[in-house]
Amino acid sequence: MGRKLEEILRNFAVWIYCLITVPTMGSLALVIRRHFWAVCWCRWLLMVLGIKIRVYKKAELPTDRVYVFMANHQSQLDIPVLEKVLEPYNIRFLAKRSLFQIPFFGWGIKALGYVPVEREDPKEGLKSLLLCVDKLKQGISLVIFPEGTRSPDGKLLPFKSAGFVVPIKAKVPVVPVVIKGTRDILPKGKLWFSLNRKEVEVYIGKPILTEKYSLKQRKELSKLVRMQMEKFLSK
Repeated sequence: MGRKLEEILRNFAVWIYCLITVPTMGSLALVIRRHFWAVCWCRWLLMVLGIKIRVYKKAELPTDRVYVFMANHQSQLDIPVLEKVLEPYNIRFLAKRSLFQIPFFGWGIKALGYVPVEREDPKEGLKSLLLCVDKLKQGISLVIFPEGTRSPDGKLLPFKSAGFVVPIKAKVPVVPVVIKGTRDILPKGKLWFSLNRKEVEVYIGKPILTEKYSLKQRKELSKLVRMQMEKFLSK
């Protein structure tokens, strides 16, 4: 009974938190365009939910380099988790263009440099890829979900190869990342946080150098990233 009551109270607190902070921080981001706002918002959200994160690294990644982090996608909660874990790397996410039209939230992520992606229009998709390359050249690391959407059962969906054009074109390392536990808390299609389990695990793999890959070899790079991810998921 105590655990269920805690879950109800935390869910209630999250919705109050969002109602207050999304307009506030969205407006602040328009005025002071610092990624700091996104990191703070995500940290506080995880605190309200009481979620703990365990991080496992295969290698230490220097923070003065730029990376493309390729992560599995199981929940909307993946984004706050990665914002916290990957904070030292000055990351930005790729997000559906429609999200940028949401008042305050969309205005905020646009101001903070998140990259809009248009899945249906090939020309717009190409523009997004070129924008990603520009971001990397500016010293901003990117997070890409190669599945393109959230997995309903936690298993890896087929990868879309277009995202692998970005690290090859920019010649920056790819780092496989696996998140475990977020789907148990907030599955795809749900708005209620189930807090029976409040621990999330994040596995950060070894960087894969991309200088030797051509655009024609992007599927080979995709297979290598997938192999590392599947290995982490099986642990």
